[in-house]
Amino acid sequence: MTHSFDLVFHEPSRDRLPGPGISQIYVKTHSTDETGHILITPQCISMTELEAEVERLMMELEMIRKKGKLQFGKRKRKKS
Repeated sequence: MTHSFDLVFHEPSRDRLPGPGISQIYVKTHSTDETGHILITPQCISMTELEAEVERLMMELEMIRKKGKLQFGKRKRKKS
């Protein structure tokens, strides 16, 4: 499976002000068209293909949500 998105989690560092860890979703894979649009799916020539791509992206975001819960859970346990 191609992954278009991923999660990066930044732990707070000692040389900056204290605070919570920070997470961000980033675009891992993309292409661009001739007008500069960032594309995160291949070309879809039918509604079935488009639906499959939307489902794939939703599954990726769900996986990222789970990773985030784990990361923030670890952080919360460390503080306790």
